[in-house]
Amino acid sequence: MAATPHPERVLIVHSSRFGQSEKIAQAVQEILAQSGIETETAPLTRELTRSLAFDPTGFALIASVRYGHFDKRANRLLERHRAVLDEVPTLLMTVSLTARTPEKRDPEVHVYTKKFLTKTGWKPTMVEVVAGALQYRRYNWFDAAMIRFIMKITGGERDKNADIEYTDWEQVSAAGHQFARLVSGTSD
Repeated sequence: MAATPHPERVLIVHSSRFGQSEKIAQAVQEILAQSGIETETAPLTRELTRSLAFDPTGFALIASVRYGHFDKRANRLLERHRAVLDEVPTLLMTVSLTARTPEKRDPEVHVYTKKFLTKTGWKPTMVEVVAGALQYRRYNWFDAAMIRFIMKITGGERDKNADIEYTDWEQVSAAGHQFARLVSGTSD
């Protein structure tokens, strides 16, 4: 009797402070599901850095950048599970307010993504940089003040009532479809 092919099963991990990375992870999950790929979506937690729930046939990390840094748990996850992740198609999707202009979405020039990949030594199959959302009313006083300061320096929106979603959903969709093809082994 012939062995049943192992179905594609992708683990999508999101690291989100205010919810935009989680929202993007859900969009990628829907695209993979539409492609017939089983997925599990989970927040980046200490428990997850210790043990993966299953051996994935694909892995996506959708992580926000906060004050120039990724969540330290992402580093621990990659360190602990590198052997598994190096054997499957992987996607790093950086979510960053600095990516609100197209030229800042290039992974080759996005400083925080380059720094993260250099520090971790991870070489994901795919790397995307997408813009996040600006939601001043959801931030505490300190975060709002810091983000307004950063926006002043970078020429961004500083209105305290601003609620702007900069995410390019067409970019997210295209990346999700490309990743689905990588995981399923189909060509463009």
